[in-house]
Amino acid sequence: MNILFNAPPGTTESAPTASAQATGGSAFSFIFLLVILFVMFYFLIILPQRRREKQFREMVSSLKKGDTVITVGGVVGKVIDIKKDTVKVKSAMATELEITKKAIASVLKEKQETGANSKNVQNKKD
Repeated sequence: MNILFNAPPGTTESAPTASAQATGGSAFSFIFLLVILFVMFYFLIILPQRRREKQFREMVSSLKKGDTVITVGGVVGKVIDIKKDTVKVKSAMATELEITKKAIASVLKEKQETGANSKNVQNKKD
């Protein structure tokens, strides 16, 4: 029975330990690569997303009556009422829309509006 469990003649017992060390080294490099991939994933995807979310929260919290907003659907209007989760926007003479705050894509600042109007006035003069 001992013949089946003995190593064949001419082999040494140090060979299995060498291969065990090789697999241990590759396991370390695999874990190292996983850590590197996670760090890259964090800096390329998670961190920029957090920055965008923070900018959006600041934009929505600074929203006030009279601001001109653009919705994600492309509707442009002035804010006439602000509630906890919704905003009422006047987009035409008698059109009032109540939208969620998440549907606001951007807030137009006074400089952008006056800058666009002054360019239109200059083009009309020319």
